[in-house]
Amino acid sequence: MNRVNRRALLRGGSVAALGLGMGLRFGASSSAQEMATPITAVPGPESGALESLRQRLTGMLFLPGDAEYETQSRPSNGRFRYTRPVAVAQCADERDVVTALAWCQENGVPLVGRGGGHSYAGYSTTTGLTIDLSKLNTVVVDSVQGNAIVGGGAVNRDYFTRTADGPWFLPGGTCLGVGVGGLTLGGGIGYNTHWAGLTCDHLRATRIVTASGDVLELDESNNSDLFWACRGGAGGNFGINTSFTFDLVPTPQDNVTFFRFDWRGADAAAAVFSAFHSILATAPAAFNAVAQAQAVDLGDDGPREAISVFSRGQYIGPIRELLDLVGPLLTAAKPAQATVQEMTFWDFQRMVVTEEATWHSYGDISRYAAEPLPDSAISQMVDLLAACPSRSDANNGSIWSLGWVGGDVVNSVGRTETAYVHRDMLTLLRPTPVWDIRAPAAVADELAAWTDEMIAVIAPHTPNESYQNFPNRAITDWQQAYYAENFDRLVAVKGTYDAGNVFNYEQSIPPA
Repeated sequence: MNRVNRRALLRGGSVAALGLGMGLRFGASSSAQEMATPITAVPGPESGALESLRQRLTGMLFLPGDAEYETQSRPSNGRFRYTRPVAVAQCADERDVVTALAWCQENGVPLVGRGGGHSYAGYSTTTGLTIDLSKLNTVVVDSVQGNAIVGGGAVNRDYFTRTADGPWFLPGGTCLGVGVGGLTLGGGIGYNTHWAGLTCDHLRATRIVTASGDVLELDESNNSDLFWACRGGAGGNFGINTSFTFDLVPTPQDNVTFFRFDWRGADAAAAVFSAFHSILATAPAAFNAVAQAQAVDLGDDGPREAISVFSRGQYIGPIRELLDLVGPLLTAAKPAQATVQEMTFWDFQRMVVTEEATWHSYGDISRYAAEPLPDSAISQMVDLLAACPSRSDANNGSIWSLGWVGGDVVNSVGRTETAYVHRDMLTLLRPTPVWDIRAPAAVADELAAWTDEMIAVIAPHTPNESYQNFPNRAITDWQQAYYAENFDRLVAVKGTYDAGNVFNYEQSIPPA
């Protein structure tokens, strides 16, 4: 193994003997709205251990009562807002990561490494120590070689800003606040996947701090088993990745075509989803699109008409070719609005990237589909949309079909060549409940039950596979759903690099 010796990185200093305190939790509820991690015994301020950690770090340590603690410890998903760490170690560099990891093991404190902090299932929260990588956010682009070195704490905004309007880009996600590390480690999908591939398929090297405190260089020739696992094995399983090296993709020089069609009502939703899946079955790689239907505020026409529907995307080519492809969408149901226009590649990217939404709770569950769903299943999905228990702007349910996830480019890599296994799929179906953090617990519980019903309709017609970057604690057979035939190999890798299971959470890879 290629190692950077941890002793050269750690600074001196001993940890004071511990007095045991309790991790912080600011409330409790059994509802789907308010989920908290069970409290684990951790050192209290009176022990001196936290002050020792503060002295050993180059970066900052935020404790309860500090002015910035609330902001630094708050999870993206409001559903897990009552799970808070005993402290946040904001690392200034890789040495701080090693220091914080060593401190946790010396003192028996649970930990979580956090980049963007957007775990759908709250796995970037802890009652122990949050090892915050947000300051490790540099993006260095080599425009001659067409590659980039991205810090382990960089978010999509960092690399988007650095590459926008340039000759190279990295295919990835659209939420600007999501961490590049978590995106990559779980696969990485977005509006360019269908033609440019997964984010993890462009990873050429990464640095990782392992449970032993060693800093390893990973690529196809060095620690190749762990490098394999870092391309789809999901974050928080094998160590803390401090940098990623990517091969970038040349930016299309000709204009791309943007389209968006909007409809209203249950009948349109059923027709559009059926047509959209038929298009995906034969669509070329240049076609990258989604379809979505959402329950909206009731009007005079009743719940079946209170469903908004849209499909949008980009085509790497001219309008005339796109119109031939999307013709079935236009004939399936007459859109209320239709936009088709050519634009530069970067103008489209600016159109689809999103800033952080108002703090809210969410509980998505995803399911890959290998072929179009039968019309009977789509009809049942639409019936459930019409019956959605909440349908305001803040509290609602929707169903997405993410048509980026398959095709010749994604499938050019075999299911076992990387840890990301979902290679032979047509689309990713994603029931998405969202609710305001101030909503009554019953709202969250009803939306969670609605989501379960939606998955029950989808499951008989799809493989038992779910996207590991949209984790959900309700998935009990997550080993199969996230990793399928790659799970056993991931367990073996875990046993090699983290036999003591230092990096763990409810659905983490076990060492045996």
